[in-house]
Amino acid sequence: MKDNFISLSKFLSRYACVEGKDLKKLTHEDVEVLFPNLKRTSFEVVLDNPELLYSGKVLMVYDGKSAIPYIVPNISKEDYTIMSVTREEEKVKPVDDTVYDYTSMSIYELRCLLVRKFNSNRNQVCARRELNKRGIEITKKYKRVKIDYKKMED
Repeated sequence: MKDNFISLSKFLSRYACVEGKDLKKLTHEDVEVLFPNLKRTSFEVVLDNPELLYSGKVLMVYDGKSAIPYIVPNISKEDYTIMSVTREEEKVKPVDDTVYDYTSMSIYELRCLLVRKFNSNRNQVCARRELNKRGIEITKKYKRVKIDYKKMED
């Protein structure tokens, strides 16, 4: 009985006349809603009558998580129209699309934009330029002291 498994995507492409990349993402619950004409059967029926499985009237369909027996539907030439399955994915906007007016911002707000954790590199560069235009020094200035070694020896 383990040899008679078929994937859900292959089952749908053969018996439900559906094609597409997104067939691999479907589950048995999706098929139950999308294709009500596909009939399932119980495992007891398959175990009591293994000839249904061996004759090809019932197929064990595996969706990647579980296997469920399906009754093979009869397909006529009138029913044979191929449909395509695609899922539309939501387009996610990047978080850093906000446009700031740096000239009208306060010094505190510009310094907050310099924090790397919350802002993009572009926002940091523009905030640093605006602070430089206003004459505010951003980098720390270190007082470099020359050590005169000749005085230390004395």
